Amino acid sequence: MKGSRRHSFKSVFLLIVLCCFFVSCTSISTKTYVLESPLLKKQSTITIVLIADLHSTIHGENQSLLIKKITELNPDLIVLAGDIYDDIKPITGTQLLLAGISDIAPIFYVTGNHEYSIQNMQAIREDLVSYGVVILSDTYVKIEIGNNELIIAGIDDPAKAKYEITEYIQSESMEKAFRELDSIPVYTIFVVHRPERIELYKQYSFDLVLSGHTHGGQVRLPFINGLYAPNQGVFPKYAGGLYTHGNLTHIISRGLSVSPGLPRIFNSPELVVIVLKGTFP
Repeated sequence: MKGSRRHSFKSVFLLIVLCCFFVSCTSISTKTYVLESPLLKKQSTITIVLIADLHSTIHGENQSLLIKKITELNPDLIVLAGDIYDDIKPITGTQLLLAGISDIAPIFYVTGNHEYSIQNMQAIREDLVSYGVVILSDTYVKIEIGNNELIIAGIDDPAKAKYEITEYIQSESMEKAFRELDSIPVYTIFVVHRPERIELYKQYSFDLVLSGHTHGGQVRLPFINGLYAPNQGVFPKYAGGLYTHGNLTHIISRGLSVSPGLPRIFNSPELVVIVLKGTFP
């Protein structure tokens, strides 16, 4: 009787595993968030495409599926929130994407941990610049879109201390780079790879934080937004989606990577769109 029960349990477990593989997701979904701000002029609209954790995955022949989706969205800004390259996969997928979107809109990038794991950041930076990408390395820039002025800021990933500059401390660099923004009443977007450090980001006058890193928790189940995320462990608090902290909005991309060895379950690769609408009279 016990042997029969054990066999039955194994059969059910195997069935669950097989079902998970059958529902693993590889096609790109698009998630849109609409935000309003009195710091932007009324009737103005700004569209931002957020790309995170591509890990050089190729979607369609020569990245055609992903490029087509981005082109159709006609964004004003494209933001790359780290791990666009991968330390195992060839960089071909990343280069195909950059070549296909470089003429669509200004592109801004921050490092992720996997770019540093390649251990050749100079080559990565040169590659990005060759496609016209603006690298936000503990700095910010002012930009104008329509009749609106915005600030877009970005910080390097903490992995910089392990692979490039041992003295690097992200929190100290943020204080030097961004404290002065507290006195500038302009809509400010902060791009950072890791979302779990939100308590640090909340100490600044950012209006919108964009990040990735979690891969959406890899597995989504009923009432569970994500099963596991790096640096957060099981049942991560910040797996993917929109989170609000007072006047600060935090959007986390579920990422665009697809790996046969680590399937995404009920958790499609995600292209994030943020539509900013002004309410200032």
